[in-house]
Amino acid sequence: MVYKLLDAYQQEGVDALIDKKVGRSCIALHGGFVEKVVALRNETDYGSEKLHHVLCNEGFSVSQRQIQKILDYCGLTEPCEKRRGQRKYVRYQWPLSNYMWHCDWSQFLERRYCAFIDDRSRKIMAAAKFGAATTANALFVLYQAMLMNEVAPHIILSDKGSQFYANKYNNKGKRGFSAFEEELEGLGIQLWTSRRNHPQTNGKMEKWFDTMKKRLKKHPQDSLQEFVGWYNEDRIHHALGYKKPEEVYRENL
Repeated sequence: MVYKLLDAYQQEGVDALIDKKVGRSCIALHGGFVEKVVALRNETDYGSEKLHHVLCNEGFSVSQRQIQKILDYCGLTEPCEKRRGQRKYVRYQWPLSNYMWHCDWSQFLERRYCAFIDDRSRKIMAAAKFGAATTANALFVLYQAMLMNEVAPHIILSDKGSQFYANKYNNKGKRGFSAFEEELEGLGIQLWTSRRNHPQTNGKMEKWFDTMKKRLKKHPQDSLQEFVGWYNEDRIHHALGYKKPEEVYRENL
């Protein structure tokens, strides 16, 4: 090792003793391209993966890593001190639209939001915000979804929240029926519920609420229905092969 350093010193001088960075040198990106990435990010809220897909379709030849570096440098991403490794999960979905709808409640800025999402296409069938999360309000959104789309699902998947599911038992140990369950039974719709403390079962709904909150924080001037229209008709979805929910919904009717 010492002899190698001496040989290098004799050939390169003092520069041979300076630590050198390992790997390829950074590629200088055109300022106009950086501006395009920033503008596209501000318009769509896409991450580096979706931005890479869109830009490649437009004919640009650049890696997702370079796009991520632009987002980081311009302060358009939140810091991630501990990067996640490969996620291990099995993606499930019904083969047809309207076979199963997911539903749930979530809170944002002191308001309660209820939504129904189609399992196959991720299309939001209906969504609304209220002052309180009640069974009556959940049924209102359900009927709104059925009337607007002129269809009813075979199955609705929810958690065991009191708005959907009866959690009380009588003195004989028999569970009662909630008003939501009774309404679904009259409509011929099955109610399936996720296990307690297992949000992954209703993960499509959880992910949508997360997207909704991030979008409305960045675009507070947008109404909920404007966001739903953007999500269904304009936003590409990785799990749908970079198609839009409305597009996939129509393909799988």
